[in-house]
Amino acid sequence: MIRDGIHQEMIMEGKLLHRLMWVIWPAFLMAGAAEALFFTVFDPFDLHFFGAPLELSREAMYTLGFFGFWALGVASSGLTVFLARSPWELNRCTLDARQRPDGCPKRVVEDLDCCAPEPPQR
Repeated sequence: MIRDGIHQEMIMEGKLLHRLMWVIWPAFLMAGAAEALFFTVFDPFDLHFFGAPLELSREAMYTLGFFGFWALGVASSGLTVFLARSPWELNRCTLDARQRPDGCPKRVVEDLDCCAPEPPQR
């Protein structure tokens, strides 16, 4: 039983890492493309922040632009992955079957049928 719990935990961790890459990698690629397109049209020294010119080097502006576009891509991809979760992931119980409270229909009592609580009478 313990091996099954560890195996299940490893599966869930692997799914988390996959989803993290589903978010970060496309956002990285789009940040590169967005930065190239944006700075092809706009010169970094022509940009102003609330009317004041930015006193940064070109490289600093390119870096800030890249990380800004990357953050937007991560937010977009992250929201997509969050909203695309399956019903099983949304409705699953995070507790182990033996740790669930009394009355939970998915609670497992370990081979102690003589001591198992009686189901409620209707």
